Amino acid sequence: MIIRLCLLVAFLGGRLPLVGTEEDSGPFSTPFPSPLNADALLSPNCSQLTLKLDFSTKVVKHEYIVAFNGYFTAKARSDFISSALRDVDAVNWRIVRRDNPASDYPSDFEVVEIRQDARSSLLTLQDHPYIKRVTPQRMVLRSLKLTDSGTDGASPCNDTRWMQKWQSWQSSRPLRRTSLSLGSGFWHATGRHSSRRLLRAIPRHVAQILQADVLWQMGFTGSGVKVAVFDTGLSEKHPHFKNVKERTNWTNEKTLDDGLGHGTFVAGVIASMRECQGFAPDSELHIFRVFTNNQVSYTSWFLDAFNYAILKKIDVLNLSIGGPDFMDHPFVDKVWELTANKVIMVSAIGNDGPLYGTLNNPADQMDVIGVGGIDFEDNIARFSSRGMTTWELPGGYGRVKPDIVTYGSGVRGSGLKEGCRSLSGTSVASPVVAGAVTLLARIVDKNGDYVDVAVSYSPVLWPWAGYLAVSISVAKKAASWEGIAQGHVMVTVASPAENDSEIGGEMTSTVKLPVKVKIVPTPPRSKRILWDQYHNLRYPPGYFPRDNLRMKNDPLDWNGDHIHTNFRDMYQHLRSMGYFVEVLGAPITCFDASQYGTLLMVDSEEEYFPEEITKLRRDIDNGLSLIIFSDWYNTSVMRKVKFYDENTRQWWMPDTGGANVPALNDLISVWGMAFSDGLYEGDFTMSDHEMYYASGCSIARFPEGGIVIAQTLKDQGLEVLKQETAVVENVPVLGLYQTPSEGGGRIALYGDSNCIDDSHRQKDCFWLLDALLQYTSYSMSPPSLTHSKNRVAPPTGTDRPLPQRLEGNHLYRYSKVLEAHLGDPKPRPLPACPHLSWAKPQPLNETAPSNLWKHQKLLSVDMDKVVLPDVRPYRPQVRPLSPGESGAWDIPGGIMPGRYNQEVGQTIPMFAFLGAMVVLSFFVVQLTKAKSKPKRRKPRVKRPLYLQQQQQQTPQSGKNPTV
Repeated sequence: MIIRLCLLVAFLGGRLPLVGTEEDSGPFSTPFPSPLNADALLSPNCSQLTLKLDFSTKVVKHEYIVAFNGYFTAKARSDFISSALRDVDAVNWRIVRRDNPASDYPSDFEVVEIRQDARSSLLTLQDHPYIKRVTPQRMVLRSLKLTDSGTDGASPCNDTRWMQKWQSWQSSRPLRRTSLSLGSGFWHATGRHSSRRLLRAIPRHVAQILQADVLWQMGFTGSGVKVAVFDTGLSEKHPHFKNVKERTNWTNEKTLDDGLGHGTFVAGVIASMRECQGFAPDSELHIFRVFTNNQVSYTSWFLDAFNYAILKKIDVLNLSIGGPDFMDHPFVDKVWELTANKVIMVSAIGNDGPLYGTLNNPADQMDVIGVGGIDFEDNIARFSSRGMTTWELPGGYGRVKPDIVTYGSGVRGSGLKEGCRSLSGTSVASPVVAGAVTLLARIVDKNGDYVDVAVSYSPVLWPWAGYLAVSISVAKKAASWEGIAQGHVMVTVASPAENDSEIGGEMTSTVKLPVKVKIVPTPPRSKRILWDQYHNLRYPPGYFPRDNLRMKNDPLDWNGDHIHTNFRDMYQHLRSMGYFVEVLGAPITCFDASQYGTLLMVDSEEEYFPEEITKLRRDIDNGLSLIIFSDWYNTSVMRKVKFYDENTRQWWMPDTGGANVPALNDLISVWGMAFSDGLYEGDFTMSDHEMYYASGCSIARFPEGGIVIAQTLKDQGLEVLKQETAVVENVPVLGLYQTPSEGGGRIALYGDSNCIDDSHRQKDCFWLLDALLQYTSYSMSPPSLTHSKNRVAPPTGTDRPLPQRLEGNHLYRYSKVLEAHLGDPKPRPLPACPHLSWAKPQPLNETAPSNLWKHQKLLSVDMDKVVLPDVRPYRPQVRPLSPGESGAWDIPGGIMPGRYNQEVGQTIPMFAFLGAMVVLSFFVVQLTKAKSKPKRRKPRVKRPLYLQQQQQQTPQSGKNPTV
């Protein structure tokens, strides 16, 4: 739902405000009591009306809805119920006949009337294996009273006024599931309004306010989208609609027409093609009449209609009703089934604000677009329901609703027979959103061709075995594009048939995996950082010790060393500084170094292939920079921190230290660099920043000309081995080096990674990481480091030997680089780089140019100054009216002109004059030709050949030939 709403807002260009009053809403056609005599409700003056509303609920006596676990034929459903009630004595029951369009199809429920011994019968029914639930049929009785709320005198309104009348209407939705039109949003007749206040409350056509006319001119008018209107029906010959695909009646009245006007109004907001223009005039309208003229409906009517909507593959469904009962199981379950069958349901959120927790069902369901309202100042309207859902209480928090807000006050829609009327309320806001969704359903710009998708998988997929990987990359043509690209990946899994299966061959199933990614233009090389994940190892399966030896209660390095696990804070800091971090999950030989500014290696435990060492040297000579955050490594300390595992009953010896320093030394030895096996700890100050060195190593060798920073630290290795304390001065901890090759990169070494690791970090050193990236990416040496008083001469490493690998270690068991070998482990063959076969994309729709412009706030818009797109070249020709046809003009092709109806009267005389001139010219030309031509002799008519033959043959044969 989120995706659809973001797209809707993006296409329609901004906010969708709604205006209304605070009065609670009434039923479906709240302000239009057509069962009364309409003439009796008219008065020379019109003032604002308030609707007072009373409700009472009751169970339909003796009637129950029996829900099944699947769809069955009528005979099967009857047999299930009969078998369930067979053993119940003296039960008088019958299945209530439902005569509607869904009767010819299998159904998942039945309405049963049980006259006696209902309690035991219900218990027996619920015990049947094919029956899911039994619930009573309910009905809501509601009384409406329209009263004049104007206190400032009569407000002229089309020379009409509603009189105060009482009327009782009924609906089947239990516990106040009602229409959500505002009581004060009464119907307005068409015509000129003299009230300035009233004119201000009635905006232009809502479809044009939301710039739907821009999409019309692009050729998008909702064609091919099936939209269902669940309401009070629609007249067959209404002049505003040209593509009513089907009208169905689900009530007990023998009519398909709308006797109230609310259903016509809602359909007009969605799909009217003239006067009060709807959003999607070419959409397929499917009219479901689920309310009688007396506003009566039943749960079973809705269930049947919903089933039929699924069968008809409806795309968008508008439902302007609501109530607090989210535990009305048949109704709620059916809504879930609708949305699971790709039906986009739009429903009003309710008019029970401003109290929080007043959401109405079904709009409070996660899979339904709940529509609320805001006022002209872009504030949530006081009457609009709001808050979180209460389904989840007390076990958890609910979900925030509504999903979207839009206009709902003074919205113009189709009148009962013709013309336009205005109505207010969230039941008006609901079709506004439904119309917008209908218009966008076929033209949403998904930009799926801007991403390349590849799928890789193991030869055999089985539960808990094998893998299925989806790789996503930005297409080359989108290198400079920014936006959202989305679509779905269809995966078909084939399984061998079971031995006892009657169906030969393999069985297949298809899964759709939705894909949605945000694409940004390719950053400059200096802003791209590559994180080396391939050379990070963790527990399990091997014993890789913690990086901070002070943390004795957490001996294992088990967090993964990934930018989205224990280095997440570092990652978010880099993103906030404008850097883009990508993860390398393959050997160093598998990436294009020309695309990245810096390779970042942190706490690496893995060995390196010889080919990797060679390639990295070549990449750095060509401009790639390298930053290494190392950690401690000391074979004596590694033996000291071994422990006995009670589970495996074995001694666990670390296979490496906090980092694999011997492997790192092999990697950087070509530049004369190396880390030592010293283990140091302590607090110090660097460039006015407080730092903490937690079980780090020192730099043993560094080339001349480099920058080396030293600190005074404690010898933690001596403390671990002999429990003695010693302070060591001038311990080299940081080194910066510019490689000598022309255009070469830069290298930065630091002996401890704990200051950027979330696991046991005490003082962060993100400032240091920023300074190192400034150096490696832009060749800007930090002045606070180059001129530091702690700068020392680069160490030569001749005073002590470099660290060696632990003899007899079992790193090869867990390594991707080493393999077991007699004597010392040897490198494996270099694995091939991942090769992806990019799938060919299949377009789902046709993209429209997104040149929509954004409106100002409604009250500040001067329509005379707003330049709208010119639609005159697209206007169709008019034609005379046929007998009995409406006075509105048919517009072929679904093109919706902006002010076409206002200019028809001016164009008729011109067309009539031109037509008369053409006819007159034709007769003059014909008359002139006739007088100028000479007279010719009339040719003699020859007898047909077969008649001559007949006369010759008749005397001979005496028989009439047959031709």
